[in-house]
Amino acid sequence: MTQFGTPNHEISRPDHCPWEIRWEAAWTDMLPDARRHAYGYLHRTLCGIEKPDMTGSQFGMWGRSPDACPDCTAAALAIDARWPEERRDGFRVNVPAVPRPRPEDDPGYVPPADELGRPDIRLPRTPRGAKTRVRTGSPAMAHPEDGFRRIGDGPEAVNLPAFWAGYGIGPYRPYDKQGRTFAWFQAYPLETVPPLDEESFVGDFAWFGEVGDPLDYRTAVTDPIAAELAGDGLSLPADFEALLTRANLHRCLDRAGGGPWTDVSGPLPSPVDPADRMVLFFRDQQSCVMWYLYLHRGGQSAVVCSDRDFTREPGLRYGPGGEIVPPRREIFWCAPSVEIFAYRFLAEVRLSFAIHDKKRAGELDPELLAYLAHYVPDAGNA
Repeated sequence: MTQFGTPNHEISRPDHCPWEIRWEAAWTDMLPDARRHAYGYLHRTLCGIEKPDMTGSQFGMWGRSPDACPDCTAAALAIDARWPEERRDGFRVNVPAVPRPRPEDDPGYVPPADELGRPDIRLPRTPRGAKTRVRTGSPAMAHPEDGFRRIGDGPEAVNLPAFWAGYGIGPYRPYDKQGRTFAWFQAYPLETVPPLDEESFVGDFAWFGEVGDPLDYRTAVTDPIAAELAGDGLSLPADFEALLTRANLHRCLDRAGGGPWTDVSGPLPSPVDPADRMVLFFRDQQSCVMWYLYLHRGGQSAVVCSDRDFTREPGLRYGPGGEIVPPRREIFWCAPSVEIFAYRFLAEVRLSFAIHDKKRAGELDPELLAYLAHYVPDAGNA
């Protein structure tokens, strides 16, 4: 195996790695004991199990666990035995590669005026006729900003602290740890993020493009959840089912990059009100923050997040004096619907990559251009 992109433009053959930490644990919604297996390649475990949505777990390695698959272990040991003894224990081959010339390395290079990441960036106007879902003005026009959002109506409504848990967007919205953080995510007050035309999101993901047909192996995941919720008089929103089951939408958030991945589990009783339900659907790669669909008993829903994994029973914790400390049960409102959550998440990830790659603002999709304009007010729009 050869790796590219190492320091000093080297072509590097990686070191030998002990077999028990070389493979990621397999992950799939279609196999209850997936983590017992080592993920090989092309949606297949080392022992030969193949599932269309199988990937390597982004938060755990496989090996030496008490319940590890014996066939995966045998395959891992056989592969490890092929590694020559003289190429173990720190042996490494580095072959210097010729660096590719870059325009910005030329002494006479002048960065484009609309190169993303520049403090004096000039944004072009949104193309005529292009309608975006980013509103101009303040979100306070629709929601008086008090740091909270309600789910439900009347005295049974749930009032939750609210923010958007997102990555930094280059220099335009830095990850400066000025607010609450969850690993790479920071809590940004709702009045500081671009306001969206919420009424234009009707659950069909029209802004995404062709969503594809439902996948049988994905509806096999959502159907039992829907059936259990029906017993409580609740139902899954159409946009939630679409995101998880449609061929082109399924794992679109995972593919965007950054590490978080789709993980579906539930329904779970709400830690705020046991009459409400939550369904886990997305988590950070190290489970520092998880996103849930919150289903209020009155039929309303929203996306909430927490640094608690409510799919697992939390163990007892003890304070400095030996006293029992109840585990934190905090959840936070972050989006009025799954579709709006997906739109904002994808927009911000795509912008972050464009900034990293020093793309030109004029090359941005109108939706991304309008989103970025929120952070570059009156920056000499041309």
